Amino acid sequence: MKRPMRFVLCFAAAVTVVALLHILVPSSMPADSPYLSALSSLQSSTQAATHCADKTCASVGGGCVRSAGSFCAKSGGQCFTRGC
Repeated sequence: MKRPMRFVLCFAAAVTVVALLHILVPSSMPADSPYLSALSSLQSSTQAATHCADKTCASVGGGCVRSAGSFCAKSGGQCFTRGC
């Protein structure tokens, strides 16, 4: 009975070492592989669009009016303004 249990423990230890090795060692991907994603060449830091509506809230429950450097949105009867 001890021999099968020892085999199972050795197998579990080997699987654990392989899993940890896979996590800790970084993979080196070729830069010009045909299997890379089209998005893999983009920089890692993404940026949001720089479009600004240039509107602000007219009053607490009111609509949006023109104002430079602000973004206005209505939700649930409330008007919210944030800077661009």
